[in-house]
Amino acid sequence: MAAAAPLVRTLATAAARLRSCAAASSSGRAPAAAWRTLEPCGPCLRPQRGVAAAAAGTEAAAAQEQPPRTVPTRRLTSQEAVEALYGSQHEAQRSTFAAFYSSELGGIVTDPALMVVQIDDHMLHRGHGVFDTAILTEGHLYQLDQHLQRFLTNAARANIPLPPGISAEQMRRTILETAAASCKLNGFVRYWLSAGRGGFGLSGNECLGSAFYCIVYTHETPDDKIDEYLRGWRVKTSPVPIKAPFFSLIKSNNYLPNALNLMDAQAEQYDQGIFVDTDGNVSEGPNMNVACLLEDGTLVVPPFESALNGITVQRMMELLPGAIAAGMEGVRRVEQRHISVAEAKASKEVFLVGSSLPIMPVVQWDISAIGDGSVGIVALQIRSMMRDDMKPREGSNQHLEVPYGYLTGMM
Repeated sequence: MAAAAPLVRTLATAAARLRSCAAASSSGRAPAAAWRTLEPCGPCLRPQRGVAAAAAGTEAAAAQEQPPRTVPTRRLTSQEAVEALYGSQHEAQRSTFAAFYSSELGGIVTDPALMVVQIDDHMLHRGHGVFDTAILTEGHLYQLDQHLQRFLTNAARANIPLPPGISAEQMRRTILETAAASCKLNGFVRYWLSAGRGGFGLSGNECLGSAFYCIVYTHETPDDKIDEYLRGWRVKTSPVPIKAPFFSLIKSNNYLPNALNLMDAQAEQYDQGIFVDTDGNVSEGPNMNVACLLEDGTLVVPPFESALNGITVQRMMELLPGAIAAGMEGVRRVEQRHISVAEAKASKEVFLVGSSLPIMPVVQWDISAIGDGSVGIVALQIRSMMRDDMKPREGSNQHLEVPYGYLTGMM
């Protein structure tokens, strides 16, 4: 037991540091993300400069505090585990998770407590999975086929085959029927293709077969966010290193850089961070594309080289020539090319493009105001254009009607 004492003290010190960091974050004093200086957020993540220094610092800190009291770890019965699944549900889970399909279950469930993925799924413990999201709007899925095509392309790049017995057509049908089972007219449909289950090794070759999951969920916009597009967002150049181009183009479960990008921005009271490539060019936001309107009326979209080929921004570029010809004010042409951070900051307007936005004006980048620091007319016009395109209409090739009736009895 004496030999274990230093380890206990080390663990106690680490736990205390984590509690300190968590307390600072919950109180709104989020520590500045320090990957900028290779010293991550707070002492709990700071790299030590040597083993001896680490040991000395740990011993000194441990001497000043007592290890926290511990309790035995419970061993649950099957019934207790099921009860815990129900008892541990959080409010968003109960109120917004509407329907879930799992190829492992072989069907759809609408009980949020049962929307689970097994721990040996390689998507979970190795990140070996791809995903995509479609918008459910007024009982229709917007651009599902376009999202599915990208989804299947990314699965091939990630070396993930279709699950046994599930074709691309069956996958499409399952997504539509999961949306129907949710009984929701508006929301989001997210789906994953995983290398599958089979163990805890590295290679997907051990998996018994790939797995497909789909969930329908809703998200209510808070009252103070409803008119956020009229105020615009503040963004910062992200210090988080961008993914290598090959991985930037795959919408995989490796969203750690994206999460760190956003958390870094939020820690400094910005709305979003902007990734920059190794040549100093603008790439994308954490989960949206970027567009910059130059003084001459040219709208520049960074190429899909280190940025994901966003379905929404592609639709925007498809619609804009017609809108410009019809007299859209302030924009003359659309170009897809590299743009430096300096050129982007000097733009007349900047806005972010993504399926859930669909357009969000940017009014400040780092300490620089964009244009006159207010929301621009072009961003608002394009937002209106995109929202109109999202509305279901007869003969639209962008919408698929959800088959509610035969599955749920909804009329």
